[in-house]
Amino acid sequence: MLNLVKEKKSIYSEINHTDEAYPETETISSIFRRVATRYASKAAISHGDIEILYADLFTKSSQVANALTNAGCRKGDFVGIYMERSPETVISILGVLRMGGIYVPIDPEHPIERNRYIVQNASCKQLIIKKNHVETAAELCLSLGVDTPISIENCFSNSATSFEDANITPDDLAYVIYTSGSTGNPKGTLIAHRGVVNLSNTFTNKLEISSADVLTQFSTFSFDASILDTFNCLLNGATLAILTKEEQLTPDLFLSLLESKKITIIGCIPTSVFNRLSETTISNPKSKWQTVRNITVGGEALLSDHVRKFQDKFGMDTVIFNAYGPTECTVVTTTFKITDYWNSNSITVPIGSPIGNYKIYVVKADGTLAVVGEEGELFIETFALAKGYLNLPDKTNEVFITNPFSSAPNSKVYKSGDIVKVLSDGNLEFQYRKDGQLKLRGFRIEIGEIENALSKHPSVLDAAVVAIQENNTVKHLSCFYSTKSDVSSTELREHIKSYVPYYMIPSFFYNLQEIPLSPTGKVDRKKLLAMDNIDFAETNSPYEEPTGELEHAIASLWSKILGLARVGRNESFFEIGGDSLGVMAVLSRLKQDYLNLRMNDLYQHPTVKDLAAYISTLPNNTDEVEETSFTEYMLLKELPILPKAHINAQNGLGSDILLTGATGYLGSHLIYELLTTTDANLHLLVRPKFGHNGIARVWETLDSYWGQKFFAKYTNRIFVLEGDLANADLGLGAEERKVVSTKITSIIHAGADVRHFGSMDDFHATNVIGTQNLLKLVYDRPTVPFHFISTIGIPEDMASSGYWETVSQNFQEFYSLKLDNVYTNSKLLAEKCVVEAISAGLPCSIYRAGNLSCHSVTGRFQKNIHENYFYRMIKAFLLLGKAPIVDAYMDISPIDFASSFMVSLMKQRTFGEIYHICNPVQEHYDAFIEALRELGYAIDLIPQKEFEKWVITVGNNISKEAVQLAIPLLEGDGVRTSPYLYSCESSIQNASSLTPLPSLRTLVAALVEHAVDRGYFPKP
Repeated sequence: MLNLVKEKKSIYSEINHTDEAYPETETISSIFRRVATRYASKAAISHGDIEILYADLFTKSSQVANALTNAGCRKGDFVGIYMERSPETVISILGVLRMGGIYVPIDPEHPIERNRYIVQNASCKQLIIKKNHVETAAELCLSLGVDTPISIENCFSNSATSFEDANITPDDLAYVIYTSGSTGNPKGTLIAHRGVVNLSNTFTNKLEISSADVLTQFSTFSFDASILDTFNCLLNGATLAILTKEEQLTPDLFLSLLESKKITIIGCIPTSVFNRLSETTISNPKSKWQTVRNITVGGEALLSDHVRKFQDKFGMDTVIFNAYGPTECTVVTTTFKITDYWNSNSITVPIGSPIGNYKIYVVKADGTLAVVGEEGELFIETFALAKGYLNLPDKTNEVFITNPFSSAPNSKVYKSGDIVKVLSDGNLEFQYRKDGQLKLRGFRIEIGEIENALSKHPSVLDAAVVAIQENNTVKHLSCFYSTKSDVSSTELREHIKSYVPYYMIPSFFYNLQEIPLSPTGKVDRKKLLAMDNIDFAETNSPYEEPTGELEHAIASLWSKILGLARVGRNESFFEIGGDSLGVMAVLSRLKQDYLNLRMNDLYQHPTVKDLAAYISTLPNNTDEVEETSFTEYMLLKELPILPKAHINAQNGLGSDILLTGATGYLGSHLIYELLTTTDANLHLLVRPKFGHNGIARVWETLDSYWGQKFFAKYTNRIFVLEGDLANADLGLGAEERKVVSTKITSIIHAGADVRHFGSMDDFHATNVIGTQNLLKLVYDRPTVPFHFISTIGIPEDMASSGYWETVSQNFQEFYSLKLDNVYTNSKLLAEKCVVEAISAGLPCSIYRAGNLSCHSVTGRFQKNIHENYFYRMIKAFLLLGKAPIVDAYMDISPIDFASSFMVSLMKQRTFGEIYHICNPVQEHYDAFIEALRELGYAIDLIPQKEFEKWVITVGNNISKEAVQLAIPLLEGDGVRTSPYLYSCESSIQNASSLTPLPSLRTLVAALVEHAVDRGYFPKP
């Protein structure tokens, strides 16, 4: 169990205690010269059958330095090195550095246009090549005004073998590496000798590198991980084993290299390669790994599952370092060391703490430092920061800023753009890129979470998910995967449903022989984007041409909305990229002919064939539909009356409360009430999300509503249990299960899927199965009270369906019915489970929540304001300037009133009751509209049928957003003519105290002011 603890005072002083001695007067070339002399007869480089001694390496680098000097290159000049990974590349790098130049690595496998841009941007004085690249190099030389590049083969045959190194300082530039830029062109990062010397010193200490070691060199030299491999080795007199391309790409050959070369340290390898090694099927893998002392992994998020697979396969004798660092900070900024079996329940491995002479700051959006459990942008301070970006002063000034956390003169920090979280042990956990967040279907998408879910399938070897975008909007997700054994896309879809929300399931699946990698060893997502073609994607069924006029019309509409070339009659709207916004777009067109078509119809009939068949049963818009009318209003009381079996409970709440839904709007306000009006400890069951553990999710939610200062005094009473309602054992570990089974004195179940539209299966899994799983605890400990939060929509839907008068007095008939709305029906089924427990004598009560709105004083509302149906309805009226004429009374229950109402009832030892948690004073719809008008909004009331036809009429100049907001109103999701009012008379009589309620005008004014401040409502 995790305790929510905040320790801001000392966390950064502890994290940043990194001062470390290093050879601060040395340069790369000065250290290399000394090492080469000391270890002259020892192997410096090994590559295939080639072996180069340190003496020869020094001599050959002298020849390159002489050739460059003779060609007119001088200290401070940029020199391009246009070669594939090879011993000659290393020789060239050393030659450039020794003559005082700045080397510019250029990969021949990269596009010629990119390479041309680099040599021009860097104004390279010369280009060093191997003869096999003469033709393509000639093209690059033309853009430089250089007649002939320098062939390294000619250097070895024609240049002098001795060279006096240039007089350079640690702050002189060593190299410029180009990384992807937001403008479309790569940007050159300028790194000095000092940073590389410090890097080598730190890793020499961390990895205990000596001249007896053999290190691998894996990465392309245009990627900064090559700096770590190369100079960790050559500045220590060790041997650098440069992998051949075959050894780099083939796990079996790589493992054979480890054995034959007796590798002791695997330099920085890409995370994707580590993942492949963990999945290798080679026999007796441990025998290949016997000499390997440690391995460094970096580039992408390292998944815990892959670490465990790796340790299971290769044993525990190898120390794993997870390395993180922007190019702008000289390769590595933080590391995390794994020495024991990795049994953490975190999805990813932390990126660790800063290396020697680096300091980090995690900065929230408001500019303050994040504390334990919080996330923010990572700022990095070190003398090893880049000098900036070549020829990009504005971009340099944007991200290399004056250090706001230091008074030292000229101190700067680099704004990484990476969002990280501070863990309780001082390590950092990577979350996501600040500028790379994806949103799909209105939700934030975590690509890593989807890929992690895919990797858990036993047949999946590699998997990558890419977002297909159009006009800067994500259209759909596509999954590319390779397998060890056959597995269909249908099976994969079902598999990942257990791990990610429905909106994160890819629309298309592509089975590849292998996932393409870039020269840096990362997944080549650009190649995958180019492969995205639905004609080659796997689908749940073969493409079948739509038949009939209606099917063709629906398929054509879906194609247009989803941006697809074609749609087959058996394809599901939601599996080919459709979402809730897409549903609204479909409805806005189809309702022009079929006004009675509803949003949920698309969820229940998701294929072209099924939807067309269903639509054919509906009346078209020429058929008259009677207006709803009534002669008197009816009170919906707290019914049915439940059986009163003998119930034995020690208390209403007790000392230790288990609460679900803690990160929700109601749940967070229940926490407030429980903390301020009881002395109980709160045990919060929270489902972790990728990159956001339970503690962080709770703290982020509570901080957003109440602020850090308020909750600081309650942290010793808040405990977080990471779990999942849908799991039979609630997804809890052994320690958490022990707490739940022995310590909990009451349960408040406020967690639910509260969307108004969606799949029946999704609602059932969360709302019904989740309730059943929690009730198991009560059956095991029958004196523990169970407080179930339901919805007041049940009696309203029951009444509007014509059932209320006949079944409200009979609980058995009441819970045998089925309601049309899938959300309300799922809560009805959950209530039935609770009623069965009450019949068995268990201490349970049901609390039907009404329309929970803003805080009565501050107007503050839930973070995801755009997902609330009531606020969406109001925004629709404000944007349209029109609203339908409706005869109905409205429940608007302030959240502080509702939460205090519930907790007051929960404290009583009265069970087997149904309570209505609503505003006892319900105001007429007309008064609500008038309150909006008094704030300055022009809203015309028009008849319901006229409003419906106006909204769906083509050419009425209504914005797309307004139409999408209005579509649910056409189906009564918001407000509709209704004779029903909710009664909470019995509930109020049982409550001990209630929060005072403001007038309607005061409440609406606070509600609107907050929504305008949030940027959700337009200003009057």
